[in-house]
Amino acid sequence: MRRSSTKPQPELVFFTDRDLGRSVPALLEAGGMRVEAYHQHFVPDNVPDGEWLKFIGARGWIALSHNKRIRYERDELDDLMGAGVKAFFIIGKGPHRSYAEAFLRNRRRIERMIDKNAEPFIAKVYQERDDVELWVTFRQWLDDRKHAT
Repeated sequence: MRRSSTKPQPELVFFTDRDLGRSVPALLEAGGMRVEAYHQHFVPDNVPDGEWLKFIGARGWIALSHNKRIRYERDELDDLMGAGVKAFFIIGKGPHRSYAEAFLRNRRRIERMIDKNAEPFIAKVYQERDDVELWVTFRQWLDDRKHAT
């Protein structure tokens, strides 16, 4: 009898940030994803991004957000990469239902990207089309940090 040498992958846990409200996590759970929502863990509705990023990074959870400014805010990007977070940002405007549908449609692409990238990263998930692409890799962030000093 031949046994597989590969270890079973742990179940992915996705953390939806405050921007995605309560409806997106509910829709994602209904679609079969394991989700932890911001409101389940943070009572004040204004926890700094750095705090929740460290919280989810310590647990190995994957961030889902619509708040693209994290990618452009130096301190927040440093917090994300420093916490070891893999994050997916929905690109596009629309109702929350459209955001959830885009994450669900692209779920396999998201999972493949997570499997292929051991280091933290930021990726885009497009609302209007079936596509997921890397936006900022850990190596790009490190190179940027070296040139900034």
